[in-house]
Parts: sequence; C-alpha cells; structure tokens
Amino acid sequence: MDLRELVLALVRRDALRAREWVQAALAEGTDWSAVEEPGGLDPTERAVAAGVVELLADRGHVVPPRWTASVPAAPTQLFLVRSAETMPRLRRSCLEDGPWPLRRRGLLAPPDFLTQA
Repeated sequence: MDLRELVLALVRRDALRAREWVQAALAEGTDWSAVEEPGGLDPTERAVAAGVVELLADRGHVVPPRWTASVPAAPTQLFLVRSAETMPRLRRSCLEDGPWPLRRRGLLAPPDFLTQA
C-alpha cells in the first residue's frame, strides 16, 4: 500500500479514507517496521508520515523504521481531526492525551485516533 495515500487523507482530514486505509493495511499484515519513507512530500506531510508510522508500529508492538527518527515536527501545528478546532473538550484531549508519536511532531489527534473502522 502507498503510504502517501494515507498521508494525504490525514492532511485533508478525510477521516473515513484514513481509517479505511489503515484497516486495509492491517488486513494485509503490513510490517510497520519495514515501511519505506515515501518521497515527494512537503515538511508537514513528512511529519505526518513519520508520526503515523511510529503510531502504528507502536500499536503493532514493533520498532518503527529508522527513517522516522530523523523527521522533525511539522512547521505548524495541525489538528488531524477538524472538529478538534471547535470543540474545547476534544481539543484539550488532543493536546494533552493524543498519541505521542503525533503530538511530538505538532500533529494533534484524539487518543483513539485511527483505531476504529
């Protein structure tokens, strides 16, 4: 599966497409420790790619690929769930309890992000 598809869905905040992509990748048995860095991404998209691969590797109990460690935070903070911009409780949850691989890159999402189809 092409990681760029997931990254673009997340940047566009297309939650349904992102969840479908993750479910398909899990069904295929994707080895998150072996996912290659996608090329042709801007700095925000690179941060999303690294953060989400680290998140999914962590959930799969595997070490993320080496390339993720060298990817810096996004240039500007980004809520990956549009409603977090307007819902104070959800916003606070994203800021305080969101998945660490995303938060450390300035990418904010709820704790259960991408866990449901």
